[in-house]
Amino acid sequence: MMCEYVYENGQKCRTKPLKGSNFCSLHIPYDEGELLYGEKIKEIKKKAFLKKIRRGITYFEGVYLYDVRISDLKSEQTIVFKNSKIKTLIIDNSDIGGLTIYGSSIERVIILETSLKTLMVAKSTIFGVNVLRINFSGSLYLKNSEIRYIMMNSFHYVRGKEIPSEEEYGERSKAYGRIELTNLSGVRRIGINSRYPLLKRILEEHGIKINETSRKHAKAEILVLRGVHFDENPRFKRQVRILIRGFDGQMLMENLEIPGHVQVTQSKIKLPEFVHVKILNNIIFRKVRFYSDVTWNLTVLPNLVAELDVEGFILLEECQFNNPHIEEIFYRLARTSWEKGGDKDKADEYYYKEMVAKRKQRMMAYRKGKRKIFLLEPYVELLLADLTCKYGTTWKRPIVIWIITVNIIFPILFYITKSVEGSGVPLKSFLDYVYFSMVTATTLGYGDLHPVGIGRVLASGEAIFGMFMWAVLLTVFARRYMR
Repeated sequence: MMCEYVYENGQKCRTKPLKGSNFCSLHIPYDEGELLYGEKIKEIKKKAFLKKIRRGITYFEGVYLYDVRISDLKSEQTIVFKNSKIKTLIIDNSDIGGLTIYGSSIERVIILETSLKTLMVAKSTIFGVNVLRINFSGSLYLKNSEIRYIMMNSFHYVRGKEIPSEEEYGERSKAYGRIELTNLSGVRRIGINSRYPLLKRILEEHGIKINETSRKHAKAEILVLRGVHFDENPRFKRQVRILIRGFDGQMLMENLEIPGHVQVTQSKIKLPEFVHVKILNNIIFRKVRFYSDVTWNLTVLPNLVAELDVEGFILLEECQFNNPHIEEIFYRLARTSWEKGGDKDKADEYYYKEMVAKRKQRMMAYRKGKRKIFLLEPYVELLLADLTCKYGTTWKRPIVIWIITVNIIFPILFYITKSVEGSGVPLKSFLDYVYFSMVTATTLGYGDLHPVGIGRVLASGEAIFGMFMWAVLLTVFARRYMR
């Protein structure tokens, strides 16, 4: 007599059934097993499963398992769970060909300190997927499933010897090293290198101790978030739904509506791309390095403004950019988000950074072009627009510059050169030179004092400077307080 479970290919399970049941120890359902054996069924299932693993059997279909731990396993085969139900699946300190979960229901999947080629989760229901300190040479796919929590920490893509056919023709292929979260539903949180204190307690319950080491960077060729549907429960709408910390690689977000915050920190993001992305709260970039190339600047960058819709604010703190084109666009997005929110001071902060990025672009263009004489234009802009008032975003700087220049610098120049006279007699008091400088800068010209010699050149320059700074001050004042 054999187990009555029938595989999808039509064949029956060849394992002997348990006493009192028509199913073997792995295929017997939870309720029937507990009714016949009580709590002992857990140990029976565990021993039967580990026995098959030791025999090199890695394909499991229709099994019912409680807490499963695969430890110190070395196998080039892929472990497959199909149409199965498992309480907790833990794989630690192993070197396996891969893990495939298809059409299964699992409460928790934990992969720890393991090397594998590919992870595939499809058409399954999982409460939490936790990946911690793994090396992979293929790709990690989570798609067409219902997963509540996804936590991936300290993973590292190890490039193998396989060369995709596209690379043979010089194209940059991302066939390997991909992390794809596609068409998921019911998601509450996605975390890359995020803190998860509950995981430590779960592992300790299974006799696994985690060494308290510093969190390493998570490295992959590309991270793809596509068609992920988040849990719209109101209690999650003010939380961080996507947290990416310490990630190194390309990032693509496509067809997403995120009812919460998105936070990217301490990462190296290459060729960031957003396609039909709507964030209902804020997106925060903190200590992020952005990298792009010429092709990306021409193809993806122009569409970024239209493709990324943020209803809250875009915050950029201590970020770095490898070229001014991507810098300008990101600061422009941040500026417009704060303008919509009514915070003009914060918008001015990003407007200044946006204008600096534009100036860098012109400097790069002039250096590469033939007309080197136009290279002076950005430096003139730096002198007249940036140093004087930060592109019209601060009123304090023109006042301070005017006071220092008119009351200290020019009076000293006039005093040293003795180039100001009154009734043909040189002035003796330094305050008289300060008075003359004030009269000249404001273009009053009472006529009681007048410049001579080099003083005429200095006075002409000061008159032009005074008029320009007054114009700057009035423009900045009107821009900030009368808009």
